[in-house]
Amino acid sequence: MKNPKRITIIILSILAGMGLIFMLNFFLIENIIIPDPCYYHSHDTNKVFDIFYELPAWNGDHPVPTIFNFIFTLTIGILLGLTLSIYTLKKLDKKKKQTTNR
Repeated sequence: MKNPKRITIIILSILAGMGLIFMLNFFLIENIIIPDPCYYHSHDTNKVFDIFYELPAWNGDHPVPTIFNFIFTLTIGILLGLTLSIYTLKKLDKKKKQTTNR
């Protein structure tokens, strides 16, 4: 069985990465890309915009993130979390080696 501390670090890092990327996406990037949701009432969207956002009638033709946007954001968050956990675990292993060498 693996060390529960390592598994906990990996899970918490992944959750932190997902939370950070979702907040970055929906509070910063979305406000930069869509400063005025009513702009799209009279203007066409491009293909990249259509991949990440849709304009449903139930929302007054204002941009709403697509399922792909959620999946893409989730994937980037998981990758960030895994990277963070690998860095943290290497740092802990290095600290453990220094402690045992004394």
